Amino acid sequence: MAAQSAEVQIERIVREQNRPFGLQQLVDLGATTGLKKAQVSKAVDSLVADGKVLCKEFGKTKLFIPPQAGLKVLTKEEFESRKATVKELQQQCQKEAVECKQLESELAQLRSALSEEEIARQTAEVTKKLADDEAKLKMLKAGSVLVTAEERAAVEKTLLTNLDWWRKRRGMFKNIWSAISEGLDGKQADLFEEIGIETDEAAGADMAEVERLMPKKRRM
Repeated sequence: MAAQSAEVQIERIVREQNRPFGLQQLVDLGATTGLKKAQVSKAVDSLVADGKVLCKEFGKTKLFIPPQAGLKVLTKEEFESRKATVKELQQQCQKEAVECKQLESELAQLRSALSEEEIARQTAEVTKKLADDEAKLKMLKAGSVLVTAEERAAVEKTLLTNLDWWRKRRGMFKNIWSAISEGLDGKQADLFEEIGIETDEAAGADMAEVERLMPKKRRM
């Protein structure tokens, strides 16, 4: 039953359009009505075997056309009229394709828009952050201490530890580099870049600037 339905649809397409079709073109047209490639191929073979569709071979290419016997021969005026109608329909199709694309774009924007629940949630989050910032600003203006001495001491200790490691690792690298770079030609910066060594300068790190963050009694 499905094969018969496919044959009817393919024969209608070929006869109504009355022009040569490649198999893939028929497959694409058949897909618009839900036909699979295998159904279209089988239907075409059956139509050719029954003489309802003619097959013309040009090398490896096969073209399928409707039988021309008994078809009305159009006058020049009729041909030009139908040609104009086809052109008008093609223009209308192009216009509708543009409108369809615009509608798809609008639909995508609507789908990406926030829902009322998401807007409410984000509004609540921003409102809370604003309230927290305003409370902090009020405390700053009043001269309140926002960081305790213990917290400051803990941060300074962490910074000092990291600075010590920084100095040690930089010193270790300088000793190693001094040993392996003897006799190497070229600029040091070019060699660093070639072998992938990232210097403090390249990373935008300035030890002197970091040391200035430490209290004077802690500076080395």
